Amino acid sequence: MSGVAFLLIAVVVSLVGSVIVWIRNRKPTHFMSSVDDFQREMDALSTPPVPSTPPRPVRPVQDADKRRLGGR
Repeated sequence: MSGVAFLLIAVVVSLVGSVIVWIRNRKPTHFMSSVDDFQREMDALSTPPVPSTPPRPVRPVQDADKRRLGGR
């Protein structure tokens, strides 16, 4: 195999790889792509939702607790 054939194969492999990388990384061009981009940015900037956990029930203070805490 001559040097020119090797160089031609290397160029073809390089071009195929470049086209694959370009196709995978290009920006989407469909109708809703700009709206999707804007929504993704708004979601990134928003605060995460607060989980709704029920409050813990408060137990009444017993006489033994009052004595231990120094109350009368």
